[in-house]
Amino acid sequence: MEEIHIGQQVKLVLETKGITVTEFAKRINKSRENVYSIFTRKTIDTGLLTKISEVLEYDFFKPLSKTYKALESELQEVREQNEFLKEYAKILKEKVKEE
Repeated sequence: MEEIHIGQQVKLVLETKGITVTEFAKRINKSRENVYSIFTRKTIDTGLLTKISEVLEYDFFKPLSKTYKALESELQEVREQNEFLKEYAKILKEKVKEE
């Protein structure tokens, strides 16, 4: 399993959401200094990570789930098969029109 630097993930999602560090700190009831400390951590207490997930509306636990990864892989395979079937159906319709 690849190692995830959770602090970097939190920082990336925070930047993507466009929330300032000051606002984020208020929402998770921490100081700005503590938030900058979070960005450097490879691990975070699950209670804090739960609060961060709620505030940022992002599930940081999802990438850690083996079930999620397996389902994500299966979903990609189904999408590829679906595209293939769409192309096949298109070819069949064209053949029917020709006859």
